[in-house]
Amino acid sequence: MTNRKGCLPILVVLLLSGATFMVIRFYGGKFIDRFQRPWAYSTTEPLLVGTWRGTFRDPNGVAKTLTLQIDLPETDDERWDRAGRRTRSKKRGRNNEAFDGLATVTGPRGQEPYTLYGRVNDDDWHQLEIIQFSTPDGQKAMRQNFNVHSAVAGGQWAADRLTLHLAFTYITPTGSAFWNSADPRYEHKAAITLTRLNP
Repeated sequence: MTNRKGCLPILVVLLLSGATFMVIRFYGGKFIDRFQRPWAYSTTEPLLVGTWRGTFRDPNGVAKTLTLQIDLPETDDERWDRAGRRTRSKKRGRNNEAFDGLATVTGPRGQEPYTLYGRVNDDDWHQLEIIQFSTPDGQKAMRQNFNVHSAVAGGQWAADRLTLHLAFTYITPTGSAFWNSADPRYEHKAAITLTRLNP
């Protein structure tokens, strides 16, 4: 009985130490991210993460709407989970410039869903490298349609405005990609200005 009573304070100290370590890792990580990933975690400036929407015309001149959802690199739940680990994750090292999310193009023929992946240029955190758009797993690209495949490098965002130039891939009736260098539509880049939906 004496040994059990003697072990109890030690156990309490260990539990409190572990909890304190988790809290320090969690809030310390959030504080550091304000400077290492200001586009996602700054508390003094508007963020790139969030929902954006704008309109453009595809290479056929069809008016469409693009909605982007740029996700947080790490949610609070994920951060707590990482803070509670005793060992480092074996996953690849994090990229402070990388972001991902979802996109939807809406036009006369319906919706085109995409996943997206891109990078922020760390020179000033307001210039964007190329953003890649992909059809989600298990879904097919819209056929007989110019589908968005990327936003070329050079996009910029500031406050509640995001400017991009979209590049396209034409998908044939059989589902394959088609390119015609003699047709200027296939090299067309559509300018688009998106505004924030959740400032």
